[in-house]
Amino acid sequence: MKTNLILLTIFFLMIIGCSEDDSSEIPANTLEAKVVSEYQGEILTGETLVLDGSKSKDKAGKPFQYLWKIKAKPNGSLTELEEEVTAKPKFTPDKAGNYSVELKIFNSEFYDTDELAILVKDRENPPLQETIIISENITERLHLANVFEDPGKFDYLVTSDIHVTALLTIDPNVVIAFEQNTAMYIDNPGAIITTPAASSFITFTGKNKVPGYWKGLIINSNSPLNKLDRVTIEYGGGAIAHGMEVATGLGIANEGPGHLNLVSSIIQYSAAFAMAVEVGAKWNTESFNAYRNNKKIMRIPASQFGVVSSLSEFQNNEEDNIEIIGDQIDDTEETVWSDFYNGSGLSLDAKYIVKGKVEVISGLRILGGLELYMDKDSEINITKRGYLIALGSPQDPIKFLGNESVSGGYWKGISIMSNDMKNELDNVEIHNAGSEIMDGLQYKTAVGLGGANEAKLKLFSSKIVGSGGNGIYLENGAELVHIDQIRFHENQGPAITMAANQVKKLNNATGMEFIGNGHNGVEILGSTLFSPDGSETVWPSLHFGASYLVSGNLGIQSGLKILPGAVFKFAEDKMLGVFPNGYLIAKGTDTNKIVFTGANASKGFWNGIRIQSDNIKNLLDQTEVLYAGKSEMPGVGKIASIGLDGDYLANLTIINSKIAHGHGYGIALEDNRTSLNSDYDIVNIFEDLSLGNVSLP
Repeated sequence: MKTNLILLTIFFLMIIGCSEDDSSEIPANTLEAKVVSEYQGEILTGETLVLDGSKSKDKAGKPFQYLWKIKAKPNGSLTELEEEVTAKPKFTPDKAGNYSVELKIFNSEFYDTDELAILVKDRENPPLQETIIISENITERLHLANVFEDPGKFDYLVTSDIHVTALLTIDPNVVIAFEQNTAMYIDNPGAIITTPAASSFITFTGKNKVPGYWKGLIINSNSPLNKLDRVTIEYGGGAIAHGMEVATGLGIANEGPGHLNLVSSIIQYSAAFAMAVEVGAKWNTESFNAYRNNKKIMRIPASQFGVVSSLSEFQNNEEDNIEIIGDQIDDTEETVWSDFYNGSGLSLDAKYIVKGKVEVISGLRILGGLELYMDKDSEINITKRGYLIALGSPQDPIKFLGNESVSGGYWKGISIMSNDMKNELDNVEIHNAGSEIMDGLQYKTAVGLGGANEAKLKLFSSKIVGSGGNGIYLENGAELVHIDQIRFHENQGPAITMAANQVKKLNNATGMEFIGNGHNGVEILGSTLFSPDGSETVWPSLHFGASYLVSGNLGIQSGLKILPGAVFKFAEDKMLGVFPNGYLIAKGTDTNKIVFTGANASKGFWNGIRIQSDNIKNLLDQTEVLYAGKSEMPGVGKIASIGLDGDYLANLTIINSKIAHGHGYGIALEDNRTSLNSDYDIVNIFEDLSLGNVSLP
């Protein structure tokens, strides 16, 4: 068969005064392709066939190159040529039928082709009662066909650890048995493919049907071809196989890293985990899988937990534990975690145990009813690019529980560094967190929001219990977008810690419950209240005996109105400062006063209220200022519970109020540039003040 590459170039040379035409001779194609097979006789599936193109030639003696390809092959065949640019390539037919192979030889000008038709027949079954022994590594493509019709007989017996570094295909109904303490490893560049058939399973089993008789099937290969479809893996998990951290019937290791598609398969009678996936490895499924009669169910990375199908079946396992290993969740789509079901369709009575640090770099959604048992010092970190949506319901709350219930916190907690408005906890319970300070935060807490990236969170109808530190901690700059119906019980630190600018978010909160916390109420960090648009900020009172704990110096740089019943307890030597651009309106009632006092009821415990503002709105009405006057007040030059700074023309109206148990004066005016209502000594009560009631200029 010949094909000439003809390049026709017609030159018309028209030169004035010349009557002769020049022409070129067209070169001839001297290539001649010739292909033969070195194999003589009948060709069977599974046998490697060497093709020979060495009899091809160029009659002119010029060099040329080879290129082979399979032009046709039976349906379902995965056969490919090897060494297809050499004179003698080879291939291993995996299906019976007709194959067509083409050889093309070529140089820079011409090419020529030849074809060879090959008929492949099925390999005959070995003699009856003869199990095929697999004792050596599989380094060339291999197709395992069914030997016995009787499913109770072993088609193949693996007698030692086997490493597969080529393509291994397995037909339906094949039974592969393993000697004691052996394993099969699918390594790069190998792959394993099982051929599915309705109601027909491929079985990997122990020679003796005893849980843990063999190690297991371990996937180290990252080939996208790896697929176990309608496979039963049983009686494995006898010992930890190479590349795995735990014993398991089916393991996907990080050495490759392993990659496997598991479809409609059964893993049973493992003496350890049914399946284990190492961090860095990947698996996916297209339908349900069944896990039955195993010691444990599975151990998987956090990034792979969402792969477990809600249709998966879990039955009669000794320990219904699913271990979730700390990992990075970084996907193009939102990852979903949910509770799973047993074979009866009821929620699986399992412990989902989270170990280590889970970093959410993309999106994580947790569905109602899931209970996560957090192992010692584990944590969930929502990074600045990620988000967390945990939406439970009153009937199916989401629970984060310590794997052990201990005083002082058992696991670290949930840290949020993301300013994504999708961050939300609704009908969520968080128990026994706050064991250690999480990265990027300053205090132990069950839920922490970082300030550097202005982290945001919506929090509804939830409960935080038994933290070793705070219930919720917000750094300055972080934001509780909304908070409502939250219960804080038995946390060792304050229920909530936040900066001054966030306190207003509590104004619309209802149903806040504080029971048995280190501080029942809200800690206000040392910070300054400032409203960029100049609007007035309102701070509510906290119900059920709860109060504000002011742990640092508190500045008011814009307008603040405090509602009746609010109680503020100041840490030692701390002060409330009303700055020149701010004002303070604290107007209680006769039965619901506003109280400013020390965190300890000892004379002169905190520093007091310093007024630098000349705003006529400054008002203390039906208030109590107790246990202040720790030291000389800056800008006033005197020790006092309330001080007015003359340099800023400070102004204050104080009526119907009580100032008591101060270490200095009740009220001190720096000089006559300050302004105080003239009836101050008539309409207020002064008690137990070391230096007297009022120091006038």
